Amino acid sequence: MNIKKSKIEFYADDFKVVGIVSNSKEYKIAWILNNLLNINLKKSDNILIKLINNHLISVSCLNYKDKKKYIRLLTNRLNNKENVKSHFISKLSKFDYFLQFSVNFFEFESFNIINELKRDNRIQFANFVDVNKLKEKYMLYI
Repeated sequence: MNIKKSKIEFYADDFKVVGIVSNSKEYKIAWILNNLLNINLKKSDNILIKLINNHLISVSCLNYKDKKKYIRLLTNRLNNKENVKSHFISKLSKFDYFLQFSVNFFEFESFNIINELKRDNRIQFANFVDVNKLKEKYMLYI
């Protein structure tokens, strides 16, 4: 029997990611983002990811969709009982949250989102993440 291996290709051109540093709770960050960006993030089911070693991690997620555009807030710090992994994206452990959005989501230039986020002092830092340089970029396609 011949086994065909398939290669999954990901395209980071479909979305952008902003890393956010904040001491605020997830619901507070969602409220801030909803007000700053005129969106309506709502809590959805946590994303469950089964790791190679059969451990399960749970990532908190809030979503908003508008036609073919989407935006979601992902928590980088994990609350898992097994303490397998402490961060969703380990290489970016300095960030508390990730704001992932389709490239066509905002009517203004996407780089202006950083200026919008800086308007609220509860967001200490925000910057774009270069997804192409991430070893764990596949996690953002879940």
